[in-house]
Amino acid sequence: MIKVKIKKDSDIVAKIVLIDKENKILFLKRSDFHKKHPGELDLPGGHLKEDESLSKGLAREVKEETGLDIKNPIYFKKVGNKHFYYGKCMSKDIKLSKEHSDHGFYDKSELDPSKKFEKIAIEVMEKIEND
Repeated sequence: MIKVKIKKDSDIVAKIVLIDKENKILFLKRSDFHKKHPGELDLPGGHLKEDESLSKGLAREVKEETGLDIKNPIYFKKVGNKHFYYGKCMSKDIKLSKEHSDHGFYDKSELDPSKKFEKIAIEVMEKIEND
């Protein structure tokens, strides 16, 4: 019998603010079965596996959650155990996993700065506007 070691999730999280051609941000709606924050808007990304790099874990999580491949993500900042990136959303052909029940593209003006992931997206957009 062959034993396969399955790597556990680490405490490290990588998320990305994906921005489309109209400067709208992709958010995913968390499925209602989640114990933490059901129904809330979420950025693509998630927990890295043990011994997985930030970039590989981010790419894997985004692919699993949306079906999208990300190219050249730019590191934005770290908040606690969460690492945030931003980049271009090259496709609107989103294929959701069971973790999320819906998705949408939101203008910065539609976001609520009191919500942690929406606040990060606003900060990213302000950085881009000021660069």
